[in-house]
Amino acid sequence: MSEVRLVPLREADVRVMARVREDEAAAMGYPDAFGPTELAELRDRIARSGEFDGTEILLGIQVDGRLAGEVQARQPRMGLPPGVFELGIDLFDEADRGHGMGVIALSLLLKRLFEDEGAHRVQLTTDVDNAAMRRTSDRLGFVFEGVMRSFMPSVDGPRDYAIYAITRDDWEARR
Repeated sequence: MSEVRLVPLREADVRVMARVREDEAAAMGYPDAFGPTELAELRDRIARSGEFDGTEILLGIQVDGRLAGEVQARQPRMGLPPGVFELGIDLFDEADRGHGMGVIALSLLLKRLFEDEGAHRVQLTTDVDNAAMRRTSDRLGFVFEGVMRSFMPSVDGPRDYAIYAITRDDWEARR
């Protein structure tokens, strides 16, 4: 198995991450969605990477020394109560998916959130048709809480999203 680590992102990672965002926007039918403003925001986020800045922890997923993706734990102001985080993950290359790297990366992030960042609840959402992410959620001990109907905008219209959560008690019981 490959070595998976969470690392602060660096300025040198901007090019890779910008390309990924441009490709994702184009694939969703929004080819002009990642421009100069978004690039400046990405640079700012990368500059703050590695530490909780009051709204987000952004980390790179490093696999055998190369940047393979990113994870985020978000706590938007006025969006979630203190101690509650929303997770996000992106493995950039399709070839890296399905080999357990995402499970390891999220597990490392959960450990940090519960041990170092005062989390009492961590949640994630995913498209109801994203079977891989739903299996990952189950493997990590998240509990399915329901479906948020017409939640995520898309070119084909709003998509339903499943919401999962793990509490501190759930996490400690699995350790």
